[in-house]
Amino acid sequence: MKKSLMALLLAASFTLSGCYGSYALFHKFHKFNGEIGGKWINSVVHFIANVIPVYSIVIFCDLLVFNTIEFWTGSNVLASGDTYQETDANGNQISAVKNADGSLSVNLVDANGNKADFTLERDAEVIRAIDEKGNVIAQYSVNQ
Repeated sequence: MKKSLMALLLAASFTLSGCYGSYALFHKFHKFNGEIGGKWINSVVHFIANVIPVYSIVIFCDLLVFNTIEFWTGSNVLASGDTYQETDANGNQISAVKNADGSLSVNLVDANGNKADFTLERDAEVIRAIDEKGNVIAQYSVNQ
């Protein structure tokens, strides 16, 4: 009976979520595990998390709750605060932070030290770059 109920819930979650999703909770937990210590400590924690079954619970919560929310709202509440940083060979730097509303706060610094801060917002058909004053400085149409 328990196996049938679990299979039914799992099938329903796939059907109801309707999307692959970002699995933000799983990735946050996996990243946390990787930052605990050396490879031996990480392996022990990984083993214990599979035995307890922390990983199974985290994936189930992602699948049933957070990916469904992401599908219907367009953003995953757990993914906010995720950051991206990159520097190219010429010394140009970009950093971006995902906001709770799904937008990205972007900071660009070129090799000469010139800075630009803006926010990227997306709706179904358009991606907009918006400056600090709220003015649209660039716009890109997305063909779906």
